[in-house]
Amino acid sequence: MSTQVHPDTIVLSLYGQYVLPRGGEIWVGSLIRALGALEFSPGAVRAIVSRMQRKGFLQSQRQGHHSFYRLTEQGLKEVRWGGDRAFSTTGEAADGRHPWDGRWTVVTYSVPERHRERRDTLRRSLKAWGFGPLAPGTWISPHRLSAEAERKWRTLDVWEYLEIFRARHVGPSDPHTLVAHAWPGLRKLAHRYRAYVTEYEPVRRCVEAGTLDGEGCFASQLQSLFEFVAITLDDPALPSPLLPEDWPRPAAHQLFKELQRGLAEPAECFFDAIFETLKTIRTRGQTT
Repeated sequence: MSTQVHPDTIVLSLYGQYVLPRGGEIWVGSLIRALGALEFSPGAVRAIVSRMQRKGFLQSQRQGHHSFYRLTEQGLKEVRWGGDRAFSTTGEAADGRHPWDGRWTVVTYSVPERHRERRDTLRRSLKAWGFGPLAPGTWISPHRLSAEAERKWRTLDVWEYLEIFRARHVGPSDPHTLVAHAWPGLRKLAHRYRAYVTEYEPVRRCVEAGTLDGEGCFASQLQSLFEFVAITLDDPALPSPLLPEDWPRPAAHQLFKELQRGLAEPAECFFDAIFETLKTIRTRGQTT
């Protein structure tokens, strides 16, 4: 695995790719079988599911000795968030008709010390929305503030401590210097995208040669998905004019799309064979 991926991201990717299109509910035995293709033990899967339930991502239903899981509303939001980050190509519109207008969204905040936890949560939220710290209490982004981010900050009870501007940078530093200061992790991010291509280019060749069985295709499709999602969650999705000329995300994204297409049919067939819900188990019980 080219990057460390949190187990929650793996499970959420599984739901987004396979479970939600099939109704959103899955028997824990099917989850164990699916994640077993990625070498997770049954005990590890049960521990992950239990933790995600406590964190509010999953909800369960029992029928006799069988447990079934579906995403909560919070879990659904996480899946949509990850999908939006993974399937977009850059911070610009995919069709290129809405390039960056050269303006920045500037967020300043002054949260009282008595609300330190809210301040820390705000910083994590700013980073998650692609903002970079320019100075203490000042974060910038080349993108417009989304309505969802505003709702999040209102929910966190920090909205009254913010000031938000949409403005142009007039110097004295150049835009690339500004980016290097606010997003010092871009070089590491570029390395992760290149490592992704290095890891999955051989898989693409195996797909073309037809040397992977159904379980191998399923494991490769899911792993290539959640690894790509994990990288993009740390990507501020800066517009092309602010990135190096050899920025590797487009190549990684193209490979990701090719893998998803090439692995889809055998991976879906494998998952269909192991996928069971409350309804299918009830039906099976009535016919035995």
